[in-house]
Parts: sequence; C-alpha cells; structure tokens
Amino acid sequence: MGGYFSTLNAGARRVADEIEYDPEDPEGAVQSVVDHPGLDGFQWKVWWVAGSGFFTTSYSIFAANVISPALNYVYPACSSGSPKSSLILNLTTLAGTMAGMLIFGCLADQYGRKAVYGLELAIVVVATVGMTTASSGHLNSMNVYGWIGFWRCVLGIGIGAEYPLSAIIAAEWSSTKCRGKMMAAVFLMQSLGQLAAYAFGLAILYSVSRNAGLSPTEVDPTIASPVIDVVWRITIGIGAIPALISLALRRIIPETPYYLVEQGKIADAIEAAVHVYAPTTSIQPAEEDNQVAIRRSLDGPTGTMKKRHKNWWPSLVEYLHGMKGHLAQKGRWRALLGVMATWWLLDLAYYGLGLDNPKTISAIWLSGPLPASNATQPMEPTCNNTSWRADPAQPNITIYHMLRQDSVRNIITLSSGALPGSIMILFAIDYLPRTTWMGWMFVVLAGLFAINGGTFFVTFETTQHALTITLYVLAQVIFNLGPNTMTFILPAELLGTKYRGTLYGLAAASGKLGAITILLLTNLAVYGGDTIVYGNKFAGMLLGFCPAMLLGAFITWTWIPEVQYPRGHNLPSENDESASDDGRSVGGNRTTFTQQLKLPNRPLANIARNPGEGHILGMRRNVARVLRLKRQNRTENDNELGRPAEVSERIDSAAHRYATFRSQDDAP
Repeated sequence: MGGYFSTLNAGARRVADEIEYDPEDPEGAVQSVVDHPGLDGFQWKVWWVAGSGFFTTSYSIFAANVISPALNYVYPACSSGSPKSSLILNLTTLAGTMAGMLIFGCLADQYGRKAVYGLELAIVVVATVGMTTASSGHLNSMNVYGWIGFWRCVLGIGIGAEYPLSAIIAAEWSSTKCRGKMMAAVFLMQSLGQLAAYAFGLAILYSVSRNAGLSPTEVDPTIASPVIDVVWRITIGIGAIPALISLALRRIIPETPYYLVEQGKIADAIEAAVHVYAPTTSIQPAEEDNQVAIRRSLDGPTGTMKKRHKNWWPSLVEYLHGMKGHLAQKGRWRALLGVMATWWLLDLAYYGLGLDNPKTISAIWLSGPLPASNATQPMEPTCNNTSWRADPAQPNITIYHMLRQDSVRNIITLSSGALPGSIMILFAIDYLPRTTWMGWMFVVLAGLFAINGGTFFVTFETTQHALTITLYVLAQVIFNLGPNTMTFILPAELLGTKYRGTLYGLAAASGKLGAITILLLTNLAVYGGDTIVYGNKFAGMLLGFCPAMLLGAFITWTWIPEVQYPRGHNLPSENDESASDDGRSVGGNRTTFTQQLKLPNRPLANIARNPGEGHILGMRRNVARVLRLKRQNRTENDNELGRPAEVSERIDSAAHRYATFRSQDDAP
C-alpha cells in the first residue's frame, strides 16, 4: 500500500513538518489533515481510482446501444422467440443496476467502503466475460437472449454498485476545498465512457470487417453474420480491460477516514488520512495527555465482518431503525426525498432520449418523407428479420452501414453535447451554488423541451431536422452542466457518513426506476413495438418532459439545501501561493479575485449535523416565505404611493393569515 499511495502528495513543495489535532474531536481531527493548507489540493490518483471504475460502468451501459442492431442481426428475434431483445437487454441491465445500488450501498455502510470497494468491478469483469461467451448452442438448443439477459443482469449489479461506492469514496477522500471538483471530475468519466463506447464500436467494426474481408455493401447474412458476431463480442469484452486496471488499484486503497471515525477508529482514521495526504508529515495531539485518548479510540466499537455475519438480521433491523430515526431529525427526510425525486425526474428525460436510442436517433435525423415499404432483401432469413433496421428512411441498409451510422450519429447527437457540458461544470463547480444551479438548469431544460417538442411538428421528415438535432445537442449540454452532474454529487454531500451508502443507493435507484419507467412507456406507447415513432408521438414525449423538468426545479427549490457557504464566508489566506518551503505563510493574509468568487464548501461533518442550516426547507414554508415577501414588497410600494395603511391590510390579510398559519404548522 505504501508504494502506491506514498506518491499521493498535493504539491512538490514541503509543508509543515507536524500537524496538531484534537483527539477529542474525531471529525475535526480528520479535517485537520485533509484540509491542512498545502495538503488540501486535488488528489489526482484518488480521482483515477474512483473515476476509472465509473468510466467502465458508463462504457458498459452505452455499449448496449452499439451492439443492439448487431445482436438482432446475428440472432434474429423472429427465430429466437425474443421479439423485443433490445427492451429485454435494457430492462435486465437496469433491474440489476437498481439491485446493485441498494445492496452495495448498504454493504458499504455495514462492513466498510474498503471491504466491498473493488468487488463490484470483479462482478463487472465476470459478467462481461460471460456475456461475450453467450451462445445459442448446437442447432439453437439454447436461447441466446436468455443467457445475454442473465449476464446483463449480473453486469447491472456491478454497474449499480459503482454509483454509491465511487461517489462516497470521492467525497470522503476529498478535502473540503476540492470536494466539488473531485466529484465532478469523477462524473466526467461517464461522458468519456459514453464517447468511448461509440468510438470503440466504430473502430472495432472497421478493423474487424477489413481483416475479415467483409464488404460494407454485403447483404448475404451467411457471410456477414460471423463477422458481425465477432464485432459485438469484442465491443462488449473490451470493457473488462479498464475494470481490471481499476480493480488492481482499488484493492490497495485504505478505508476512508470518515468511516473509520464513525466506527470509533480515530487513530486509524488519522493514520489513513496522513498516509494519503502527507506521507512525510508527522502528527501529534494538541496535548501530550491526549495520547491516552487516542489509544482508547482503538478499543472503540469497531466490530468485525465475522461477528456481523453471524448476527446479520438483528444488526440490519437495528441499522434500519436507526436510519429511520436519523432521517426524522432536522428534516433530513426532505433532503433524501428531494434527491430521490429529482433523480427520478431527470432520468425520465435523460434515458428517454439516450438509452434505447437507435430508433430515437433515427427519428430526429429523418430529413424527408418515409420511402414506400420495401420487401426484405432476397438474401434475408426466411423469418423476415428486419428488426435491426432502425432507420425507416433506409429500408435496404446493410448491417455494416447500420452500425456505422448509429455510432456516428450517437457521437454527433449525444457525446458532442454531453462531454462539453461535463467539462464546463468541472471548471465552474466551485463558483456556482449547486442546489440553486440545478434548479435553474431544470427550468432551462423545460424550456428546451417545450421548444424542441413544439418545433418537431414542423421539422419532422423535413430538411429542417438540423434544428431538432441542434436543440437535442444543447439539451445534452444542459443535462451534464446541471442536473445530471448534481444528482450524482449532492446525495454524497447531504447524507451522513453512517448511512451515506444506503441512502445514496436509494437515491440512485430512484433514478434507474425513472429509466425503467420511460423505457416501458416509449416502447409500449410511443414506438408501438418494432415500428418507428411517428412525429406526433415523439413530439408529445418531448413536450411531456417539460412539466417533469419544472417539477424537478420546484422540488429542488423546496426540499434540497445548499452544501456551500455564501461567497466571502471565512475566506482563507492564500497560503498555497505564498507558502515557504517549510509551509509557513510569507505573504500575509490576502485573497485573490477568483477566491472571492468561489462558494466555500461546507465540511461533510457540518452538513451531516444539520443539512438545512441557514435554509428554509419544505413546500409550505417556501410558499409562505414567498407570500410574506410579496406582502412586504406591496406594503413598501403602497407607502411610496401614499395608499392608506388600512387598504393595504385588507388586500394582504388573506396572504398574511396563510403565511402565519403555515409557518406555525410547520415549525420544528
């Protein structure tokens, strides 16, 4: 462990040789290390450990879009008894993802982050290899989609586990100053994984086809099927490579100091933090008498996996009962329901536009009326296998051109917007109030969907379809610039260490429930089975996302508190830029212009104690606050106009009574 993490140094210059801490304040002791001036910079290798696994999961999710036509071509749904193979693949993956989020989130709280961190990637590797070996057996003795569905479900468990584990590892191993940037950088890997799935799919198609001598215009399935079979297996199998690399790194990462403090292992927590942030720095208690206190911490309620395994059911019941009481205090349940509801609403639109997208992409790229229905190619199988032809504008397209077209269009339509959005929020994350920004981006998305849905009636099947594509790309930018990134970050910051994994898993699973909801809705109501979506139905879906985004903005405003202080709150001195070789400041107390623009992050311990500190949470409270503000503004205007006070009182009496009643009714 020392060989890898000994290089995790925040800067090349030396820092203070000793860091003092108070063992009577465990969380403060951890922060004295991770937030020590000169050591609180961005930890690149911690990001690599967390981000590499998130890249793998993103690749595996979006690779399903790449291989869907290939599977339908090689294993015709009409002959395998699986008429909706694409729907089955996505549903099994999402169901497994939900299970992984819930199970591994709870396990991370019960047994520790380190105990399960890496296990989820082992599941991803096994499932990926298993899927690449799926077969229909001798003379179709097995159902290939049954095997693929099973392995996709197992893969989904590993993918789902990655969400809470990567998020809490990034949050708990970050300094307070760099926490937002660290988590945004980890989430950036989703966009990179999405782009890699399309780019690798395109490169593998080209290289394998060229080596096998497959012509892009080949229509004979007996010639094309063996080559395309290799293409989809390599496309899926290559996802195991980054998983193996990340797996090797994760098995050597120490337990997070915040979790060790929660378990009573204060000395181990300080040692782990120093080992990662300052391996050459010594630490000591503020007073020598406190050495006894730190030794006593080693005898705290640590527990063992073996003991918990024997008494797992009573322990789980006690844990869930404690979590219920925890959420009932200080309105924490509002924050949890807020992130759950917003994640569900977000994924309705996000996965509705991007998950089962061969049909969706083809719909928005239509540039003219559909050609007359054409018969199946003479060389097609007798069961009339045409389900892989997702583009109705080209009923005679070959499988090579279909796969190539899908990958190119996905890069132009999805990745060209998602990746810039992720990069922009990475640089802007410290300058924006995260909760407020997410709310406003929900409003922007509502406007975009209203415009896109309204104009789609005009642009569908016309040369003006470029407008729809442009608005589609812009929506992808706003997704990652706002709600998509923030729903990943906020649950890890708002929820306490003891229950962070479980509650984060609940929030993330809510999002995937939204993905399942929209997937069923689009396949059963919008697409009409295997037929292409018509203009009115697709436009109606886009318009339906508008009120969903507005509801997301309202819930964000009323239920989710900020995780940052206002600008100018206890601005630190610029020690990083003015530190001498021994870590002492030589430039005095001064702040830069960029520091003044930043919103300092609240420490995790501070958020856990009182997530709603300084904020008004609750729908009734916020409505009452708006009414009070309107009444005050109207009173001031009346005074300026010279209106008698009794007239203003009669006008405002109803609003005043409502505000007073709701404030008293919802008082803590």
